[in-house]
Parts: sequence; C-alpha cells; structure tokens
Amino acid sequence: MLDALQTDPALSMSHYIDISKAVKPAVSPDGELLAYLSDESGTLQVWVRPLAGGPARQLTTLSEPVGNLAFNPKSRDLLITTDWGGDERHQLWLIENAKEEPRLLTTDTTVVHGWGCWSPDGLQIAYSANYRDRAHMDLYVMTIATGAVKCVHQGEGWRTPFAFSPDEASLLVNDCQRAMMDQDFCRLDLATGTYENILPHMGRARYLAPKFFKDNSGILMISDQEREYLSLMVKLFEADTLVELAAFAEQDIEALAIAPDQARIALIVNRQGWNDLVVIDRSGNILKQLATPMPCVIGSVAWTPDGTALVMPIEGGATSGDIWRCDVETGTFTRLTDVPKAAAGLPDFIEPTVTSVAGFDGLDIPYFVYRPKVAAGPDGYPVMIIVHGGPEAQWKPDFRADIQYMLAKGIMVVAPNVRGSTGYGRRYQHLDDRELRMDSVADLKAVRIAVGAWPDVDESRIGVFGRSYGGFMVLSALTEYPDLWRLGVEYYGIANFLTLLQTTGPWRKQLRAAEYGDAETMRDQLERYSPIHRIDAIKAPLMIAHGLEDPRVTPCESEMVYSCLRGLGKPVEYLRVPHEGHGFARIENRRRVFGALARFIAENL
Repeated sequence: MLDALQTDPALSMSHYIDISKAVKPAVSPDGELLAYLSDESGTLQVWVRPLAGGPARQLTTLSEPVGNLAFNPKSRDLLITTDWGGDERHQLWLIENAKEEPRLLTTDTTVVHGWGCWSPDGLQIAYSANYRDRAHMDLYVMTIATGAVKCVHQGEGWRTPFAFSPDEASLLVNDCQRAMMDQDFCRLDLATGTYENILPHMGRARYLAPKFFKDNSGILMISDQEREYLSLMVKLFEADTLVELAAFAEQDIEALAIAPDQARIALIVNRQGWNDLVVIDRSGNILKQLATPMPCVIGSVAWTPDGTALVMPIEGGATSGDIWRCDVETGTFTRLTDVPKAAAGLPDFIEPTVTSVAGFDGLDIPYFVYRPKVAAGPDGYPVMIIVHGGPEAQWKPDFRADIQYMLAKGIMVVAPNVRGSTGYGRRYQHLDDRELRMDSVADLKAVRIAVGAWPDVDESRIGVFGRSYGGFMVLSALTEYPDLWRLGVEYYGIANFLTLLQTTGPWRKQLRAAEYGDAETMRDQLERYSPIHRIDAIKAPLMIAHGLEDPRVTPCESEMVYSCLRGLGKPVEYLRVPHEGHGFARIENRRRVFGALARFIAENL
C-alpha cells in the first residue's frame, strides 16, 4: 500500500484541490478593464481588475457557477451565462457597465440557451435555444434595451451563431446536424430568412473562430475542410471555396485573433498537446514565435485594443491557471492575475514527458508520463493510467491537482491519447468511430502492458481512472482485461450505450448517435460495446462518483454499475453528488469526491 512509500502523512488532497485558477479573460473595448472567471470563492465567478494593474474585485456572487462571459463591443456591459446544478440549461444574464447587479435576460430554466455573439453596434445578441422542440436548437436575436426576442431561424439538430456580419444584415452559423465535428458553415439573411451553406464540401469538416476582415474582402477562420489538420483559412466573398493562409505540419491551429489594425494575426498551435504562440502577417508569413514563460496550454488569445499586446489564459502541468499578457514587440510575458495557489510546503509540481507505443495494428499511440520525484519503492512505482473523456478530445498537459497529489504520494501517472483522440489528424480521430469502438480499448491495453514492463514500475499495482467517456474506457478495461488492473475509478462514465442514447439530453441524442452508432441499426454492436453486459468479469475494486443533475451521462449509468456489482458481491463504492452535473463545480464537492479518491487509492493501490 502507499504508506510503504513513506510519503508525508500530513499531505492532504484538499491542499491540492483548493488551488484556484483564473480562466476565460475578456478585455473591455476601451482597453482599460480585464474581466475573467476565477473559482477562488469556491465556484467560478466573474472578477474584474484594471488591465494596466491594480487590485481585483469579485463582480458576481451568484449561487451557480458562471460559464461564459463576453463584453459588449461598444461598452463595458458584460453578457454571462449560468445553469442550475450543472444541468446545462444555461440562462443569459447582463451586467451593465461591469458593475451593476446581474440581470436575467432569459428565464425559462427548462430551455438550453446556447450563447452566440453580440452585434457590432452592441444593441443585440444572437443565441440558440430549444424552446420549440427540446431536440432542436433554433436561432434567436434579442434587442437588449427592450428585451424583445425574435426567432430568426428554425431547423433540425444543433447550431450556434458565430457572428453578425459587419453590416448586421446576416449571421454566420455553425451548423452541426450530423455530428459535432462534421459541420456546415452557413449564413442566415436576417431580412429574408434565407439560410444557405456557403462552404459546401465533401466529407467531414470543422469551422472555428470566423472573423470578418474590416475591408469586406472575406472571412478568416480555422478549418480542416478537405485537410487532415486544422489550418488558417480565408473565404473570399466572391469565392465558394477556402484558401489556405497558414498551416503547420501535423499540428492543429486551435485559436486565432486579428490585431485591431488587421495586419497581424495571432495563432495558438497544438504541438503534441502543448501550445505555441505565433504571430503572422496577412500573407501568412511568420513574424514572431513568442516564447511562453513555461510549457503550457493556452485556452484562447485576444489582442488588446491598442494592438500592442496579447491577453490569454495559461496553465501547464506544473502551473495552475492564470491570465497573462504578452507584449508583442518585446515578447515579455506578465502575469495579470494572482489567484490563491499552493499552500506552503507542498512539493514542487511536475511536468510530464511524452512517448508512444505501437498499438495492436502497429499504429503509434502517444501517451504522457508524469514521473514522481520521490524514489520508487523496492518493487517500483505504482501507476495510475488516466484516460481522457470526449472521446473526440485530447489529453493535454494542463494543471491537474489530483495528478500532482498522486505524484507527491509516489504514484506515477500515465495519460494516453488512444485512437479517436483529436490533435493527431482527422484519420486518427475517426479510428474509434462506431464499429471500431473497442480498438481504442485495445490501445489502452497496449499502454498498460508497455508501462508495466518498465523496470521502475510495480507491474502488480496499476490502476485506471477516467471521467465521462473515460469512465466507459475504465469499465471496458476492467471487463475486457480484468487481470491487468489493481483498481478502477470512474466518474460519470458510460455503462450502456443504449440507455445513454435513451436518457441523454434530447438536444444531444443525434450527435451522440453519430459518434457511437444508431440504436436502430447497430443495436447488437452497441450491446457488445456496453460494459454493463460483462460486468461480472470485473475483479478489481471500483470507485464511482456521479453528479445527480448530469444531463449528458445521466446517473442511471452509475446506478446500474453499482447495483450490479453490489449484487455480485464485488468491491465497489459510489458517491452520489447532489446539485452537480457533468463534473464537480463546487469546492465542497471537489473536496469530497477527490478526498474519497485519495483514500480509495491509498487503500487499494
């Protein structure tokens, strides 16, 4: 057990879970105010401070966490979103002049309101909502001064407004009728109601962060239309195709920002999960690659209104999240926020390295390795393999308090990007689709076997941990390869694809069926892929936690697993977490859930 590693017995998971973060920065149009979200009060709330420097103050004290925020392009008015207990039925609020009490703009708590965009004149907002039919997201425009709302488009499936055109005559729309990563780039004429796909294409495509050029020459965006990786593309108004402006070999471009003078473009580039910051000109030539202050993940990027600096949220494997400013001319980074960090006396945090293993078919499977600084015991390190959710997502070396706790306790952590992960090209991303579902579980086995063979690893003490789709991977690993695991931990994981498709939020069903398979045509395969049907194969102790308001993977999935394992007399424990959704947003619940994780690992690993 872990006490044999002689780690500090006073070291508590809460010391790590209580580390705060600052995320989602926004700069006011006058360039004077920085707004961001911080969880230092226990949940994510809006904080503001002068961009030039000065004390921060908490702007909201809402009973629910804040999800998004966006400044009016003409004022300091802030649009924010909240849901109830993580149920993802978001409501829209307005904070006037970034100082008044938040005022609800929408009030139907049974409806999903998908935030979209402000109009260029700051008088209207556009958003999607499922008032008409809970399975379909229609488009709405609201006039802020009067609260008048107009439904401007009705359609099937999921869609989100990207941006108003500069003349406010139309909306750009991200339309996802087939799958979240199989999109159409559409334009809605607000006068006539004409809705057209302005980038018809064969195969799948994604479109991110479209920006209009002020000279009306076209639209800048990130896309992988007819490409393997996400590139910087331009759609000229007179053309019906995309022109590539910038691309990086075997790397996705993940975010962009156009300078106020429109002459420079800042890009965030994915390099094996870490992010690089690059500035190019309008012709695609690299002007600068700005060296970040540490290996990091950058969630977004924006220019200051004077065009001299970039503002972004930065975190890394060994660095909790803060908002940073980069002077573009000098390349100097300055941290703008200083939310509460680690308590005194905690060991230094650790960055991962990345390596890979050949899968069952020879495919290269990358994975991150977090190696403790404390010496291994006589039998080697115990290991926790953590699988990301999604599945269309990527493990990135951002800050994970639970991982740093495990490392301090002498546990090696390994995090694979099995086939189906993003960040390695479209082909890799689709290698676990539908009938190929279990190939990714075989990749997990390959990582487990490779790590277990290392000389400084105790092959008999390897656990597996995952959340959401990662929870499915845990259950599948325990049922497909039960002899390989010392323990399993799954938070809000999928146990049965058929019940998932029946109970997930109706606005999500079609999108999930596109990824996992349709119950009418693939029932036999979905039953085979569902670990609930082989639950009796599990040998290792299992810990489960689930938020009771989760609309994505509803608690029935965890209830099934717990009930079956209890009936079979298998070692299992289950934390039901009230007023939480697909994750744990409140500090008291994070302490409870991850404190239980620390105890479970200590007792079983």
